[in-house]
Amino acid sequence: MKPECPKTRIRPFEETLHGRKMIDNYRWLETDGEERTTWIDRQNELVDKLVLDDPRREMFSKRFDELFNYDRTGFPAPTLSHLFYLKIKSGEKHASLYMRSWPDGEEQILMDIDEFSELGNISFGRYCPTRDSKLLAYSLSKDGSDWLHWYVMDLQSGDIIDEIPRLVYTWICWLPDNSGFIYSRSTDPDNLSKNGLSVFLHKLGTDWRNDKMILGKGLVETDIANAVAISRDGTHLIIEVNHGLTLNELFYTDLSADKLTAKSITGDHTGLFYANIYKGMLYVRTSNEAPNHRVCRVVLDGSVPLIDKWETIVPEGDDALTGLNVIGDRFFIKQSVDVITHTFIYSLDGKRTGELEYPGVGNGSLPYGEEDVDAIFVSYSSPFQPAKTYHYDIQQNKLTGFTESSLKVSTEKYLTEQVFFKSLDNTVVPMFIIRNRDIELDGSNSVILTGYGGFNASRLPYFSSAVLFWLEQGGIYAIANIRGGGEYGENWHQGGMLGNKQNVFNDFIAAGEALIGEKPVRLAGDDNFSVRRYSSREHLGISGGSNGGLLTGAVLVQRPDLWAAVVSDVPLLDMLRFHLTQGGKFWMSEYGSPDNPEDFEWLVSYSPYHNVKEGSHFPPTLLKTSLHDDRGTDSLHAFKMAAKLQAVNTSDNPILLRTMTNVGHGAGRTTQMNIDEQTEIFLFLVKHLM
Repeated sequence: MKPECPKTRIRPFEETLHGRKMIDNYRWLETDGEERTTWIDRQNELVDKLVLDDPRREMFSKRFDELFNYDRTGFPAPTLSHLFYLKIKSGEKHASLYMRSWPDGEEQILMDIDEFSELGNISFGRYCPTRDSKLLAYSLSKDGSDWLHWYVMDLQSGDIIDEIPRLVYTWICWLPDNSGFIYSRSTDPDNLSKNGLSVFLHKLGTDWRNDKMILGKGLVETDIANAVAISRDGTHLIIEVNHGLTLNELFYTDLSADKLTAKSITGDHTGLFYANIYKGMLYVRTSNEAPNHRVCRVVLDGSVPLIDKWETIVPEGDDALTGLNVIGDRFFIKQSVDVITHTFIYSLDGKRTGELEYPGVGNGSLPYGEEDVDAIFVSYSSPFQPAKTYHYDIQQNKLTGFTESSLKVSTEKYLTEQVFFKSLDNTVVPMFIIRNRDIELDGSNSVILTGYGGFNASRLPYFSSAVLFWLEQGGIYAIANIRGGGEYGENWHQGGMLGNKQNVFNDFIAAGEALIGEKPVRLAGDDNFSVRRYSSREHLGISGGSNGGLLTGAVLVQRPDLWAAVVSDVPLLDMLRFHLTQGGKFWMSEYGSPDNPEDFEWLVSYSPYHNVKEGSHFPPTLLKTSLHDDRGTDSLHAFKMAAKLQAVNTSDNPILLRTMTNVGHGAGRTTQMNIDEQTEIFLFLVKHLM
């Protein structure tokens, strides 16, 4: 029987966009008010009734409590004498900030996050100690907001000696003498905004409203500027300006000059540029003239290190270079070889000398830390190993376990395999499949397929308590490395952005067809394609968040027949209005601008909200959103989509909307919130897939 959904009033809003008449029946849901609040409450009540009213709820919640409530330590920030890190213990709401002297000091809690809020709605953002461990800059977030309040603590006295409120998308770059730091904010101190972020120099003890601007003139509202590298002597500063999220530019500032100015060193050359400063040299990983990236260097001699002076020391190769760090008189390059991470070691003149060996196939970091005191660390995780930090002996090229979680995972019965399938245009796309090694591939297995497909972000095999829970239920988890990501360099990214966005959805649909045996796959290391029936249409579910929520929303309306259940978390779904939020403006470089006639045509062609068809037979669908999501994925997307789907759905399957009221885009969730949220999601998925 079709569930009785809350009635949603239709109030047609008509407008003409680029000569096309558009009618939005649910525009009123974008505006807060008593009627909308009542509507949200009724939608939540429906989720409570159809999902949470389940005899398995207590059992699921208990197991998630075991899987989420464990001791774990974040990646340390080393100084010359101490390590600083976030750590959460079993039973705690959020991670607190700890420190210990290096190498063998006693651990001590520096700030207990529970002291800031009894409700648990305050969490740490970023933190940055000075190299001599005398001062610490740290930030706090309320309700998971992107807006952070920054403080400066004197670590000897424990006193707060400075603070700057409401900063966003910034990090702190300390001056070597601790007299101040470089940071970014909007130019108007009385009207702080996410748009038009410029770079300022703040001197401790002075009014931040009067800070000296280093770079701001000529920037537009979708630019984000931040200091990314400073020389040890405090003379040379490199600033990165992101033009949206797909192109950036590097600027140079001579901090020893009487008048601080920033000059572009990349000029009209386009691409992505990532900078390191090491012993008087600037090292840059860039996609300029190299879609798979190359590594360049130039001496810092006081003149502007223009791109024309750069020397290529590692040329572009067949595989994407995805990371670079220079440390210990060598540099490390992270490379994606068919989405398998390798980190190679190079001498400073660009000759490969070895490889850093990770414990297995997973997600490993580059080495980071303080080489002067041998405080260098690497992190690694895999589907069956929670994130673990290793001390890295750079001379011996050896990893030694440093921190690990208290959660023990039995790995013997599970495996991760990589397969390749062909998309609609015959592009070969990789996919990771995580499963019990003894499962029969007879089409009867329940599968959750996920992906992202945007912003150059690669999806590697990772540890997730939720995935482990799903495996314990007998399910299979699949990660599709679709276009739009960075798995194969900038060409792979561009193949899924702007007017090529439909490739992302085609790849994901093809992944679903491959999982149910409608398309052949090739196992990694094999030359032949063959059919492998992991699942069937009755047992194939999809899940994604943010840009991945756009992905699941798009394939929901394009292929409703293919999926047995859909979860779309904090999604973008109205692609004609995503740019109207402050955060959404930054994404126009990835999606295009609805105000541009050409961009409008491709956006409206796939915008999930605008492609919901009357009389469609939709599968069970759970839309999740947050009233405090200020990243740009405003709740308007999920609200309007839920109303429209509920109005036109001809199946008996539920269309559900869960609205969270005290978290942000992803941050800010307490341990208990994570437990409750995953319990709800998997009650929904188990009910409809198993």
